[in-house]
Amino acid sequence: MPSSRPLSSILVSILLALAFAAGTPARAQTSIVLEPVLSGLAAPIFVTHAGDGSGRLFVVEQGGTIRVRGPGAAAPTLFLDISDRVIAGGEQGLLGLAFHP
Repeated sequence: MPSSRPLSSILVSILLALAFAAGTPARAQTSIVLEPVLSGLAAPIFVTHAGDGSGRLFVVEQGGTIRVRGPGAAAPTLFLDISDRVIAGGEQGLLGLAFHP
């Protein structure tokens, strides 16, 4: 089962892959195309899955909401909103999510 990683780790991995591809010799031309899979998010901080085989992705937003995107869905839907209980900003806010194994 793949581990959940923060969005910043995923972005760093993508940037490293792009830097590596840009630094390779011309004979090994590599074409990398990035496609957005989610939009309309406010300060996404973490993405994970439930580990139940459903293929749903859960996106944690720092302001206190969690959105879920099911397989084939065009946009994420609201899963949980605790924004009235969260003080967000800087290093504060809803920063993670874990599911029971």
